[in-house]
Amino acid sequence: MKSIKTIAAITSCTIMLAATAIAKPNLPPPAEEFAKVEKMAGPAGAFATKENFPKDYFLMPKNLPYLVGLSLYDPSSSNLNLSKKQIDAILEIKKELMSKAIEKALVVKKMELEVVEKISFKYKSPKATELYATIDEIAKLRAELTKIHLDCIEKIKAVLTPEQYEELLDYGVVNMF
Repeated sequence: MKSIKTIAAITSCTIMLAATAIAKPNLPPPAEEFAKVEKMAGPAGAFATKENFPKDYFLMPKNLPYLVGLSLYDPSSSNLNLSKKQIDAILEIKKELMSKAIEKALVVKKMELEVVEKISFKYKSPKATELYATIDEIAKLRAELTKIHLDCIEKIKAVLTPEQYEELLDYGVVNMF
C-alpha cells in the first residue's frame, strides 16, 4: 500500500516540476527596471542585511500578494492566457501605482534612517520619546503605501476574469509560502 502512495506522490511531483519547467512568464522580468529602482533606493540601512525596495516599506510586506509580478513575470503566468489588452492594462496599473509607491517608500526610508542615526550612532542621543512623532508619521506613510498596494490588487483583479484569478492563486499561493 505504501508503494502505491509513494509512486502517486512521485508522479504528482514529477508532473508539477515538468509543468513548471515548461511554463514561461507572460513577460520577461524587467531587470533594467529593477536595477533602476534599486539605484534610486540607495544602500540599505546599517542594520539591514538586504533590502527589497519598495516592498519592505509597506505596512504588510509579507502577507499580501504582489499581483503585477504574479500576473506578468511569474514563470507560470503564461497559464493565465492573458490578452494583449489585459497585459497592457496591468502594465498601466503598474506604471501608475509603482511611481506613487516608490515616492512614498523613499520618504519612509529617509525618515527611518534619520531615526536610526539619531538613536543608534551616538551614545548620547535624543530620548526615545522625542522620536515618537516621527515614528507615528512613518507608520502613517507605511499605511498609505499599503493602501496603494490594496488599490493595485483591486485594479488587477478587475482586469482578470474569475477563472484567471483562480489560476493565479493556484500558482501564486504556492510561491507565497
